[in-house]
Amino acid sequence: MQARFLRTGEEKKWYELMNEELGESFTQLSDYRLQSHIVVEENNRFVGGMELIIDDPELVLLFNPIVKGKDTSSVFEYLLRKGIEGAQSLDVQKIFGLIHESNDKFKIIQTVLQNLEFELGMKKVLYQRKPTPFSVHKSNLRFTYKSLKEVGEEDFVKTLEKIYQPDIFESDPKKCFFGLKRMAVKSRRFYPEDWEVTYAENQAVGITMPQLHDEKGEIGSNFYVGVIPVLRKKGIGKMLQRRAIERLIKRGVILIVGSTYFENTPMIRIFESLGYEFAEYQYFYCYKTTANTGVKE
Repeated sequence: MQARFLRTGEEKKWYELMNEELGESFTQLSDYRLQSHIVVEENNRFVGGMELIIDDPELVLLFNPIVKGKDTSSVFEYLLRKGIEGAQSLDVQKIFGLIHESNDKFKIIQTVLQNLEFELGMKKVLYQRKPTPFSVHKSNLRFTYKSLKEVGEEDFVKTLEKIYQPDIFESDPKKCFFGLKRMAVKSRRFYPEDWEVTYAENQAVGITMPQLHDEKGEIGSNFYVGVIPVLRKKGIGKMLQRRAIERLIKRGVILIVGSTYFENTPMIRIFESLGYEFAEYQYFYCYKTTANTGVKE
């Protein structure tokens, strides 16, 4: 049994492992990263796999490892150790692990993560919604909107700075913006005309960042939505989320997802009032590094 990076032309075996339909030959793309897919192989058969979501130089996310076979704990350990090795080779600042509660080996993965010095950093709740159009809605709220394309990155970030609430991934709103933009560009479905600043009486009061997640454009979410503190709890957040959903529907998505901190009651209420349904909980783990790893705390 060995853990290694996926090789060029092995997509069919990868899709079979993940129980997915055969898709694109992603290992042959010009921007494919060697470290982005890890497999555990035994007797010429894949028994485990994990994707690395790479946003260097900031972070690597070890994404929801999957195991098929009997020696479950060992396979997860092989995957995660190889993931740590791959992340460290990229000299990123932070390493995270994400597991979904729906993973049938959820408890086992939790134990292995803790044994490898990962600590629980955040629990989020995931919601999803079909792209059903809204009925006509009249509102007394009056706003104007300008896209990222119109206002430019500098002014967009200035508005984000007024709204931003730090999390385990990033405390700097400027770094957050450029990290999300990198992810959007990598999806090959980045539309800067969809990311908007909202204005009331010529003052910036909120932002939305609706974004497609994949090249097919089938899944989308609002990367970020926020309202300046003095105007919160006035229905503006719900209005902005609704506007982002409408953008995603126009882009032709078949599923809209959204997540938030599991104790963020206001956002959960917005999701549910807009037709989202609870999907599952997500658990984000932080890798506790040591001085000789080359990865910064």
